[in-house]
Parts: sequence; C-alpha cells; structure tokens
Amino acid sequence: MEVIRSKNPAEEAGKALQQLLIKYKDQSVLLMLSGGSALTLLDQIAAESLSENLTLTVLDERCSSDENINNFAQIEKTEFYKRASGKKVKTISTKVYDNNGCQEVAEKWETELREWRQENPSGIIIATVGIGLDGHTAGIMPGDYANSFALGKWAVSYEVPKEVNEYTKRITVTPTFMIEQIDFAIVYAAGKEKQVIVKRLENDTDCNQGLTPVCILRKMKSTWLFTDIDTD
Repeated sequence: MEVIRSKNPAEEAGKALQQLLIKYKDQSVLLMLSGGSALTLLDQIAAESLSENLTLTVLDERCSSDENINNFAQIEKTEFYKRASGKKVKTISTKVYDNNGCQEVAEKWETELREWRQENPSGIIIATVGIGLDGHTAGIMPGDYANSFALGKWAVSYEVPKEVNEYTKRITVTPTFMIEQIDFAIVYAAGKEKQVIVKRLENDTDCNQGLTPVCILRKMKSTWLFTDIDTD
C-alpha cells in the first residue's frame, strides 16, 4: 500500500484515477465507485479518458429505493455520469425498486459481476474506496454481520443494527472479491476525525480485519491511499 499525502487529496486521487483510465482505455475496464465523499474524485475525470470499453458499477450499495440514499442513483445524478453516458459507457446497476428484495439485488449484481469477468478474463478492475470513521470500507462493517463473507461469494446482502450504521440494509462486495478481483484501489480519506483509523491502517502490522475492515486494503493487489492526514 502506497500512501500519498496532499493538501487536496480528492484532486490528487481523481487525477490518479484518470491516469489509470487513460492507460487502460483500449482494454475492458470495470470501474467500481464508492458513494459519499469519494464521489468528489469524479470531478477530475474528463470525457476523453472514457470509452465504450468501460463498465460502471458501485463498490457497495445502500439497499434503498430512495434515490437520495441509493449509491447508484446518486452516481446517475453526477456530471461525470453525463460525460460517461455520452461515451456509451456500459453500466451494471444496483438500483433498488419497490418490488425488489435486497437479497435479489445482491444475487443479480453478483451474477453480472461474474459474467463481466467471464467475458473479460484479462479485464482490469479499478475501485474508488472510502474509509468510515468506524473503520468500515465498502459496505463491510466492523463485526461479524455478514456470514457469507467467508464462503467465496463476491457480493452479499445483510443488515446491521442502527447503532452500527444509519443505513442498516447493506449490499456489498466481499473481502474475497476485493482481494482476488480488484487490480487497483484508489482510497480517499480526508479529515482529522479519521486520523486514528488511517494511522492504524498505515502502521499497525496486526491490523484486525474483523474489528477494522479497512485492514483489507493492505491485502489487495495495488492500493493507493490519498489523504491530508499526518499520522506522525
């Protein structure tokens, strides 16, 4: 894992993402996007770096039909999505409709992820990744809430108590997927309130993945952490 400190980590992370998209523009790429503050990275992505070889999806999902909560629905509202649509970029949607159950959405998503990999065995998977104050990443919360994480699945649906996260119904890729399938992770963490978590991720050789899910980032193929936090 490489740590890049910057006064403007969102801009630097966005530029790094764009460089990857340009580098692999002529190859099949699956770009998996985190919601929340990580969406600001997309402001740096110019239309010229996008092509019909690119497929967009999310890294995790809040299982809600509310378009102000659902991550994929929020991505659709961005200027980046408009630029992507103009370049005929493909999508794997995780939008939830009133007649969908969370398990149904998760199973459909996993099926489509596996189909993408089968059709693109040498394709590149890039993910933007955020870090929560509690140490969660993607939709993987601290604690043993998702029993399927250890069973080789790529995506799961599960529910956490309200005190764990305000969005209790979650759909997320699993640690198995993150470690085995994602080629490049662009991680964005800003603000002093995340200093403890970033320090633990950067320096703790015994980083506990169960207690602090972001520790999984240390096990992934290529991880770049962009932050404005000085942990010294």
